Amino acid sequence: MRMQTITIQPILEREAVDWLQAFQESPKSRLFYEETAQKVSFSRIAVRILGTPLETDEYFNSLFTLAQQPNIHILSEDLNKHIDPKDFQALQDILAQHQKTPKGLSINRLIAMMYGHQLLPKHDDGSMNRHLQLATIRVVEQFQQQQSLGLLANDFRRFLIDLVKWLKNHWIQWTKEMKATDDFPKVIWYGEMTMSQRYFLLLLMELGCDVLIFHPSKVDEFAEIDATDAVSVSYSYAHETMLQPFPNKLRDRQATVGYRSSQHFDQLMNNHQSGVYKAWQLQSLMPRSLTLRMTYDDIFIYAKEKAMVRPNFEVLSKEVVIPVIFAKVSGVSTNREEYWQWMDLLVEHSQAIFVQEFPYMKGSKANFHFHYQHCLVDGELSIQRIMQSDWWQYGSYTMELQQAIAYTMKSVCEQPIVKQESNETLYDLQLFLFKYMTMIPDEILRLLQNFDYAQDIPKLVLYQAPQQPALSREDIALLAFLNRFGVDIIFYNPTGQLDLEKHLLDDRFDVHRLEQMVFDLQYEKPALSKPSPDRSIKKIFNRFFN
Repeated sequence: MRMQTITIQPILEREAVDWLQAFQESPKSRLFYEETAQKVSFSRIAVRILGTPLETDEYFNSLFTLAQQPNIHILSEDLNKHIDPKDFQALQDILAQHQKTPKGLSINRLIAMMYGHQLLPKHDDGSMNRHLQLATIRVVEQFQQQQSLGLLANDFRRFLIDLVKWLKNHWIQWTKEMKATDDFPKVIWYGEMTMSQRYFLLLLMELGCDVLIFHPSKVDEFAEIDATDAVSVSYSYAHETMLQPFPNKLRDRQATVGYRSSQHFDQLMNNHQSGVYKAWQLQSLMPRSLTLRMTYDDIFIYAKEKAMVRPNFEVLSKEVVIPVIFAKVSGVSTNREEYWQWMDLLVEHSQAIFVQEFPYMKGSKANFHFHYQHCLVDGELSIQRIMQSDWWQYGSYTMELQQAIAYTMKSVCEQPIVKQESNETLYDLQLFLFKYMTMIPDEILRLLQNFDYAQDIPKLVLYQAPQQPALSREDIALLAFLNRFGVDIIFYNPTGQLDLEKHLLDDRFDVHRLEQMVFDLQYEKPALSKPSPDRSIKKIFNRFFN
């Protein structure tokens, strides 16, 4: 009785924030893995790592450490170029027939002849055989599409010979005992590569191998055959260094007394669950806000608190949850001096921007439909596609901030808190939000660059003077982005007229109505820098009894 063939479906993991950790894990322990009697589907890792961190010793020592793991193949350092003379002659015969045919052999005919001459290695598992044939066909098809002369190009002969010898010298050696449900090989490539080597790495990715491609000088040769990031994604460090030989030992670093004595402390600090965080410890995580519900007095209590001591601050495996303030102060207190003093506490915060002129965001007639569509992968925004787009204006900022911005853009578009206008589709709204998140003002970007997620929370304080135009919808798009990123937003409107309420979902911000609505109140710098002691005592009582 013939055994049932299992379909093997590897799916590129596009949003792996910690790609190195994911690479070393079994696909069975990743977020996506499905196995049935007919099919096995799993996520695979394929990342082009360009450049180096500032500490290059750490980079090369990491490569050396990876090379010591028995289940990881450093293919660039161990590429076997031997080919059996029988295989070489069989290939010559097939290629001669291919050249004699007016338009060349069809791809299916070509692969069938190669399989018949045993030029494609055979597994004992029929599912693996079928999977190899289908993946090889896809790669040959891609070669045909990307070469001007297709399979009649001069390079096709070299490509096909290399493909055969590397499948026999490497692929079958790694997988001859494998079943379709086993973990596929993990491969590292370091440095430069030829055209044939690029297509062989492509084949390994199509087969389901986890592949990391490192180049310390930021040369992205693999992008020539994967320009749209269809089978791999890229990660770029801020720095680069000259291409050096693959490390054959750990680099010695002379540790100072201070360095050695800090190791135990660093181990404690690097534990995300310890509740104690050193500077910038959480920057590799993605920010996600949680808007607090609070009284008017609570605003001034929590505004000065660091994120890590606010209620519901939480560090997850890939995200840091930042409790934030999003409030509208409608109207004015009868005690004017006290009103200005409390506002001044927010405005004078070291991480605050004060806005008094509206609209704050500049309008644009640019059509972002093409840009938005380019960033979609299977109907979802891709963080990598966003960051690699031609219009991306944030490339001078740290990679962590760029990832956080792209991550927040994706979240704001997929779960909008801005209301749809009449006759506006959800897609129109998403396109609008996406467009204005690509135009974040420089002073806001500098504020975000200084945001250490566990520490002081940045603040946007807005005062809507009566003579000023109302907030524009473009301003609202920025507020939606900043709220989701983890920024405190306090909006003062002494007239009490509707503004945020027109554009934002009702449960996304607090409205605090003060005693008087005033229509001629210009901003005033308070004479005193601090509120009265009596008011401070009242705040403490409100904190516990309201």
